[in-house]
Amino acid sequence: MISHIHIENIAVVEKADIEFGCGLTVLTGETGAGKSIIVDSLGAVLGARTSREIVRSGAEYGIVSAVFDTDRASKWFEDNDFDV
Repeated sequence: MISHIHIENIAVVEKADIEFGCGLTVLTGETGAGKSIIVDSLGAVLGARTSREIVRSGAEYGIVSAVFDTDRASKWFEDNDFDV
């Protein structure tokens, strides 16, 4: 489960930190509220293909990072030769 995501300089988002609690999380909002930016950022951190175009206009870099709270993540890191 993802417990936290940090988004910086992605699309129109300068900086955002989102905490996810236990259970179901639903993203709602009006058109243009940024739901798709969050979903695309989740995809990027999970390995989806991205492009330089998602970096906010005028920014030198974009960052998306996430904190995973699960035993399965530790196993994946070990299986792929990452130090845990």
